[in-house]
Amino acid sequence: MRPGMEPGPLQRSGDGRALGPGRDKEDAERALFSDHHALFAAAASLIPSLKGSLVAAGEACPALTAATRAAPAEVAKALHGHWQQAHPEAGPAYWLTRSWGMLCWQSIYLAMVAVYRHQAVPALDRMGQGYQEGLVSGFTLPVEPMIRGEVDVLIKRAGERLQAHWQGLFTLLGEGQRLRPGFVRPLLADDLLAALVRVPDFFGEVSRDEVTAHAPHWLAACGLPLAHLAGWREGGLPRDEAFPGYVRQRCCLHYKRRDGELCGNCPRRQGRASCDET
Repeated sequence: MRPGMEPGPLQRSGDGRALGPGRDKEDAERALFSDHHALFAAAASLIPSLKGSLVAAGEACPALTAATRAAPAEVAKALHGHWQQAHPEAGPAYWLTRSWGMLCWQSIYLAMVAVYRHQAVPALDRMGQGYQEGLVSGFTLPVEPMIRGEVDVLIKRAGERLQAHWQGLFTLLGEGQRLRPGFVRPLLADDLLAALVRVPDFFGEVSRDEVTAHAPHWLAACGLPLAHLAGWREGGLPRDEAFPGYVRQRCCLHYKRRDGELCGNCPRRQGRASCDET
C-alpha cells in the first residue's frame, strides 16, 4: 500500500454502531419499516380492525386470504355465501352489496388515513386482505417507498391505486357472481364520500371546508360518478342522524334483513333517490 493510503479508524455512529458500505441501504430499509408502522398505528387507532402488516417488497400479497388457505376467488365466493346463508330473506342484491362493501371498506379508510394523517400513499394497488366468517379485516402491504407530495397529488395517486385494487376485487367476486361495473361504481362512490365526510371528525387538523373542496377530486381520481356530490352537505351546516354529512345515492339494502332498518344516511329516509337494486 502506498504511503498515505492507510485506512483510518472505523467510523461509528453516535450509538456506537459501525458505519460503512451498505449502511445507507440499511438505514433506508429501517425508515421504510418505520414509515409503514406509523401508518398502521394511525389506522388501527382509528378503527381497531384496520390492522396492517408488512410483506417483503418482492413478495406477492394475495388479494384475499383465509385460514383455509383457499384461493382468493374461493374466499370471495365464501364471503358471498356467508351473507346468503346468514340472511336468505334479504335477497341477491343485498348479498352482493354487502359482499362488495366488505371487500372495499379497508382500502377506502386506509386511503383516508394515509392522505390526511400520514401525508403519503402506500401501495394500495398491492394490498392484501384477510377474511373470516363473513368479515374482511386486516391487511398487508409490501415494504415499498410511499408516494409523497401535495394533497392534490396524493389524492390523484391514491385514486389510481384504489382503482387498480378494486378492479382486482371485481374480478375475484365476479368469478362466482354476476357483477357489473354499473352496480359497484355507485356503491364505491357512496362509500368513498361517506368516509371522506368523517375525516374532520377523525383528524381535527382537517377542516370540513377542505374535504368539501376535495370531494370532487377524490371521485375523479377514482373514476367514480360526480353525480354523487348531490348527497354532500356543506361543511357549515349542522349534522346529526336526521341530517348526516353525506346522504347515500344508492341504498345498501340493510333494511331488507329481518333485523334491519333504514340507515341514518339512507336515500329513502332523506327523501332523495329510491333504494335502487339494479
